[in-house]
Amino acid sequence: MHTTRHLCRRKGAHSAPYPITSLRLNCPFNHIHFARTSNGLHNLALIMLKRMYQVLKPVLSMIKNSFVVLALALGVFTPGHAEQKFQSLDSIYELVKDTVARNINTSAEYEISVLPLDSLLKLPECTKPLEAFTTTNSIKAGRTSIGVRCNAEKKWSIFTSAVIKVYENVIILTQPVQRGEIITGQHLSIEKRDVSRLRGDFVTQTEQVENKQAARQMPAGAILGLRSFIEPRLIKRGDKIIISAIQPAFAIRMNGVAMMDGTKGQLIRIKNENSGRIINATVIEPGLVSVK
Repeated sequence: MHTTRHLCRRKGAHSAPYPITSLRLNCPFNHIHFARTSNGLHNLALIMLKRMYQVLKPVLSMIKNSFVVLALALGVFTPGHAEQKFQSLDSIYELVKDTVARNINTSAEYEISVLPLDSLLKLPECTKPLEAFTTTNSIKAGRTSIGVRCNAEKKWSIFTSAVIKVYENVIILTQPVQRGEIITGQHLSIEKRDVSRLRGDFVTQTEQVENKQAARQMPAGAILGLRSFIEPRLIKRGDKIIISAIQPAFAIRMNGVAMMDGTKGQLIRIKNENSGRIINATVIEPGLVSVK
């Protein structure tokens, strides 16, 4: 058993050092009670380390924070933790427009519009060229669906909608017409219009419409289609007409009465006024029919 000594003094005692046995010290460590054991030196060492830690604690905290910042920086800038990149929506739109331009079935002027995707859509950036595909064999005017896909490691696919407008020079009305009215050149004009929703029901030559009969009431500016007009009635029921029978060896003309309305080229029933017989004849012009 050895005795631990500490250069502290009792209050009011002489200045000579004395052995520490079991007492409370009058010094910076006076809150510790030392027993007269061989562990006294060990306890004193722990106290000194504790004091050193209290002094160095702010410095250690700064060092710790520095390591945290450094670790975060390394995590951000190292390749393994790089920020994920997303596919540009503009690149998808451009591919759709190019696909339509290469596959559209028209020789007329056209315009392509791609309906925008959700701006919050986040598709991984494709490391391979994007691919476009369709669900039909051909692309026509109007609204159509175009698919875009990525065949890289992170695969994805998406459908977009494209609106295709096709412009043609078409025949329009310059003034309104009533049902049954005969359409003349004064009613007609040519303008370039979007025909993508007409499904081919439009005319491009005035000769197709002139002297035809309006099938329904139509306003000025209306695009004329094949169902907008009919052949005019050249003969009305009850009209007095001439029946013409022309053969290589002879020609006969007889009087008759129309039993029904008829347009040019239409086969109608005619009553022969001489014989009273009902025959079928083809309308040639107003007041004239022909039989074979």
